[in-house]
Amino acid sequence: GQAFDFSENSLIAYADRALRAGQPDDAITWLELNLTYFPRSAPTYAALSNAQQQKKDTAGAISSLERAVALNPDNVQLQRQLEQLRASITGK
Repeated sequence: GQAFDFSENSLIAYADRALRAGQPDDAITWLELNLTYFPRSAPTYAALSNAQQQKKDTAGAISSLERAVALNPDNVQLQRQLEQLRASITGK
């Protein structure tokens, strides 16, 4: 029989494909599933932020990026994304 790949990166890839297809709800479903298996996954929270941004859920996107940065505080790219997202709502 066929087996499903539920590794951390595979579920993020499934979500990415859904996002590129314009299906943020499906992407969020994949990412939430990923978080049940990998609750401390900074890449999953970053991807979740992207899906939330596509849905125009800026507050959710900021919250997810904050979690990603908390889990991986040395990631300068995540910090920059969070700053840019915050600036987009404050106009600074």
